[in-house]
Amino acid sequence: MPEQVNIKEEIKKLIQVQELDAEIYDLSAEKGSFPGRLNEMDSSLEEKKGGMQDAEEELKKLQVSKSEKETDMQAKEEQINKHESELYQIKNNKEYKALQQEIDSIKADVSLLEEDIINLFDAIEAAQAKCEQEKKIFEDEKQKVEKEKETIKSEEKRLSERLNELTAKRKEFSGAVAPKVLQEYERILKSRGRIAIVKVNGEFCGECNIHLRPQVINEAKMKKNLVFCENCVRILYDED
Repeated sequence: MPEQVNIKEEIKKLIQVQELDAEIYDLSAEKGSFPGRLNEMDSSLEEKKGGMQDAEEELKKLQVSKSEKETDMQAKEEQINKHESELYQIKNNKEYKALQQEIDSIKADVSLLEEDIINLFDAIEAAQAKCEQEKKIFEDEKQKVEKEKETIKSEEKRLSERLNELTAKRKEFSGAVAPKVLQEYERILKSRGRIAIVKVNGEFCGECNIHLRPQVINEAKMKKNLVFCENCVRILYDED
């Protein structure tokens, strides 16, 4: 670093800049999580909507099946009435018995259809209850999602305003740092994320916790040049 740069003073400035950068990093991460949270809410709502639609589809199938069986039963009852009228016109005993057997067979079919329809009434009643249940689950989830989305919208606005404040303040503070010092700091910040400058903790790096060589510790104490951790390459400083 050029001789005119007072490393001790520059480090103080960097610490202030880093406090802002750390908050900017955290708030940006929080704000960046919102799209994922919104997607999760939409997925949950779609799942509940799918449950409601499945229940409605099942109810519809049962109702169609009941309608079909009722139509089939009505047709068979008309067949029975027709055949019973035909019995009075038959003179041949063999034909009479054959037609009577046909009537009995159709009546047996009607009996089975009646049983199926009764069972379908019960199934439809249960399906209707299921529909109401799934609809309530969906509506409850919809209200919950809408409320949470409003909360996120409000929080996003607050974070954006705070980030704007911090960014402006950060620009002011970083402008006071020597350009080459700031360049080193920002290079490390870009690669390491939230923390670029860290204090020496006894004989260890305060961030990666590696044991530091005595020479590195002494250089950090002297504050003549920027000193870097040999492991995580962050800028090291020693508090007086």
